[in-house]
Amino acid sequence: MELIPITSDRIQEIAESSCASQKSRKRVRRKLKESPPCKILRHDALPEDIMFKEIRAEMHHGQMWLEYHVRDKKIEVTPTFVENEMKKKFGIDIGYHKTWRDIQKVVVCIKGKPKKNFQILPSYLHMMVGKNPGTYTSIKRDAQNRFTYMFFALAASIVGWSYCRLVITVDATVLKSKYRGVLFVVVSKDANSQIFPLCFGVADSENNEAYIWFFGKMRKAIQVRRELVFLSDRNQSIANGIRKVFPEAHHGICLYHFEKNLKQRHAKATVINLFQSAARSYKREDFNQLMSQLKIIDKKTYNYIMEEPPERWARSWFPR
Repeated sequence: MELIPITSDRIQEIAESSCASQKSRKRVRRKLKESPPCKILRHDALPEDIMFKEIRAEMHHGQMWLEYHVRDKKIEVTPTFVENEMKKKFGIDIGYHKTWRDIQKVVVCIKGKPKKNFQILPSYLHMMVGKNPGTYTSIKRDAQNRFTYMFFALAASIVGWSYCRLVITVDATVLKSKYRGVLFVVVSKDANSQIFPLCFGVADSENNEAYIWFFGKMRKAIQVRRELVFLSDRNQSIANGIRKVFPEAHHGICLYHFEKNLKQRHAKATVINLFQSAARSYKREDFNQLMSQLKIIDKKTYNYIMEEPPERWARSWFPR
């Protein structure tokens, strides 16, 4: 229950500041004295038999909502939900827009303001290095001293990389914060075939400049090993960054993403099965035979697949 840093005084302050008229403020203050509202946003007004498992602030349709996991039940705290609860429990009709503003303020209390979080990011990375000696971090700012890129690789990842397989997988995911951006994720596989995180980065988008900067920092952090292989989807910016920073490495295409691309092009199941068999075959004779069958069935898809050299996605042609 200590997970929700919201007190009665804070709820009262938020509720009063959101009421437009003095009459509304007095009414809310009176109700607060009788029984503090918005029990769903407070830990000191919850029944004792309720135990929180998880509390998250998530983005939904571009806005930040609260999400509570009570035992095995998930409660999404939307403005409509809070509005109905206030009306049902306390007889107060505070309106949708006031409720929306209240939720945003509570989220800020829990997670902090995005702008302030970016401002303390250098301090966070400094403490990361202090508590984990050997950690590599870097931040790039623009001409106006605004945040542009970030990179960090933990000391344990840098040391452990020497014992991993010579394969690095690169991908990115969208950040659902106020300022958006993308999170770069780089992983490898250890000797037990478990995913091993190597480094992370944040940028405005997946573009050539961002990936070249990110890979440059990664090369300094984890160094280069012989016969290194990169795997990724068909994002051209990733390919350009690897070609620029790691010219000695081989860049392959992840079959999972390649198959997803074929499904998005509405390729037939037979064609996808032939592609899977060809890509995973060990002998080039088998590869050529399967691809010939695929070409007969769907020449358009065959041409699309062969836009990428087999050395990048076929096991029998892979150079390393």
